[in-house]
Amino acid sequence: MLYVSAVTILLAVIVWLMPKNMQRRDIYILWISVSFVEIIVDVTLGSPVFGLYYFAGEDKVSPEALGLKLIMAPLFGVIYFNYMPKRFLRFLPYWLIWAAFSTFFEWTTVYFGYLTYKNWNLWYSALFYFAAMPLMRWHYFYIKHEE
Repeated sequence: MLYVSAVTILLAVIVWLMPKNMQRRDIYILWISVSFVEIIVDVTLGSPVFGLYYFAGEDKVSPEALGLKLIMAPLFGVIYFNYMPKRFLRFLPYWLIWAAFSTFFEWTTVYFGYLTYKNWNLWYSALFYFAAMPLMRWHYFYIKHEE
């Protein structure tokens, strides 16, 4: 839990200091959207029904893990959306890099004991990230407020 807490603090500092290419209301909407998707996916797949993985050494989602999920995933999302290229051809390498980075970061959470796989493996996550990134891009351009 210490590793993920440290990463969350670092992400908060990065997001606070980075130049923003988005409007505050877009950040707000994306924060809620990313939190919602993160919680629904993890509570569903980590539930006793599926039991594919769990967090923080517990078979259920603890309040501490839930709190971190409500902060950490949206912070990654703000960075992802803030620097995401508008043109699709430029988005392709960005997409692949973020999918690879997300998979690597998930591996580090497994390594440091925050995430424990039961009936899941890292390749499933890589496929999920590969599919989710373009969907997130579509969602961003759908909700984005023009200046």
